[in-house]
Amino acid sequence: MLGWTIFKHAVLQITDGLSDALRVSLIPFIIAGAASWWLTSSYPDLSLMALDPEMMQAGEIPPGFVNSALGVGFLSLFLFTWVAVAWHRRTLLGEPPAGWVPPFNGGLVLGYLGRTLLLGLAIGLIMLAAGTMVAVLLYPLFGLAAQPLVSATSLFIALLLFYRLGVVLPAGAIGRRMSFGEAMRETSGHSRTAIVLALLTVGFTFLLEVPTLLDTAPDLPEGEMQAAGPITVIYQIVVQWIALMVGVGTLTVLYGHVVEGRPLE
Repeated sequence: MLGWTIFKHAVLQITDGLSDALRVSLIPFIIAGAASWWLTSSYPDLSLMALDPEMMQAGEIPPGFVNSALGVGFLSLFLFTWVAVAWHRRTLLGEPPAGWVPPFNGGLVLGYLGRTLLLGLAIGLIMLAAGTMVAVLLYPLFGLAAQPLVSATSLFIALLLFYRLGVVLPAGAIGRRMSFGEAMRETSGHSRTAIVLALLTVGFTFLLEVPTLLDTAPDLPEGEMQAAGPITVIYQIVVQWIALMVGVGTLTVLYGHVVEGRPLE
């Protein structure tokens, strides 16, 4: 099964090249982690309480929180994009990191960020259209019972499109211009591979997240959340790193094999 082979190959590239994987990602992850810690420590009440409609309507969100959260989110996205470009180039072009700060190709990183946002927008619009069509067909027949099928259809389309269209990202990272239309042509006939690859990646990440789901306090009052302990926080950072590297790695191998015709050795 090609999807499994690509997934396994991507994981092996990370484990076999663990030193390079850490060199292209450690510093950006430290910066992103520090930014997240600053946000959490600056607004501790919000980090311990579930945001609910009543709280937002009451205007109890501290001034500046939304802008701060958006800023930290965008910074994290930029840093993860930096890591993705560096890993794509290391794998596809043999461009190894020279030190603990990954090579910064400003134009390529910004282009990658722009393509990522466009990809998310395109997938979101198609999901909305497909979900609406399915809902129009099924809701008159089954009512609210059709909601799981509508959600499943939207998720299926999102996973399929991400790996069909997502090859534009490693292409852009190595300086190749590729349109979404070209990406669909290059990955034609690989829909099943894309779905298997997406399910493996999502399932693998979910399994890693299971231990953090157990770190809860069921006896807390409703509407509140337990503050994660230091071990849980560290574990979550490690899981985020693994999820990012595996996601970027699978896209890299998919592009290299399907688009460039590289063998899966």
